[in-house]
Amino acid sequence: MKYLAITPARNELQFLPGLIDSLLHQSSLPARWILIDDGSTDGTTDMVRQLAQLHDWIEPVFLPDGGSRRPGGESVVMEQLDAFGWREFDYIFRVDADVSFERGHVARLLEELEREPRLGIVSGTNYEPVGGAWIMCPEPGFQAAGNCRIYRRECLQAIGRIESGLGWDTIDITRALMLGYRTRNFRDLKIFHRRPMQTANGRVQGRLNMGIAAYNAGYSPFFMAARSIRHAFAKPRMMGGALMMFGYLRQWAAGAPTLATPELTRFVRRQQLRRLIGVNSVWR
Repeated sequence: MKYLAITPARNELQFLPGLIDSLLHQSSLPARWILIDDGSTDGTTDMVRQLAQLHDWIEPVFLPDGGSRRPGGESVVMEQLDAFGWREFDYIFRVDADVSFERGHVARLLEELEREPRLGIVSGTNYEPVGGAWIMCPEPGFQAAGNCRIYRRECLQAIGRIESGLGWDTIDITRALMLGYRTRNFRDLKIFHRRPMQTANGRVQGRLNMGIAAYNAGYSPFFMAARSIRHAFAKPRMMGGALMMFGYLRQWAAGAPTLATPELTRFVRRQQLRRLIGVNSVWR
């Protein structure tokens, strides 16, 4: 079960040590870890360089500071995966710099993948700090966490690539499902996400980004409206759902291109309609 880990990091001096400690103490270590310093200016570069000097299986990549980058770091992830020959590995572990997890986390996910050949993308479940406690961020069972997930090599080959831009992690999942793979998160495997989702640029922009991501992923406007109502009381209070819907509608009004192909959009909307009317779908 040879796996490749890859992490994009930009100005992660505060959180990267937690990931380093987690990965170095896994019961199943990666054959190679591509650690990408994406133009950091806070000391992350020195940390990455020192770590690589201690472990020959860690491959540091230093990119120049090009200003802002696309959300999630996916604009550099696929480029580096191609450069380092990811098809030579059985599994690809794509993990953000602001998470940590327990010792047996990766080994358990690899065991699940070995046990069920049609599992294509797997993860644990995110927990975020709220008022001094770690609170679970519930997701549907099929939604593998984008910040800490493992791909089966054959699944990643089938879906083609990891997209760049908001909504990339949903597109991966829907492509895999459309091609007959299963995707899953495991509630008993905790991902300690130290920076709450969509807060890097403030909560308001984070909620707008959620709407943009949904548009990019081909979401139906009816499903998006239902989702916005469900998020109406998320922070910022009374505005969370409205901001999501505004982000979606702004893209629609501008005629912005989506990341989802027409075929994928039809698949997504068909599954969303089935969920809205209470019929079984692959999104379960």
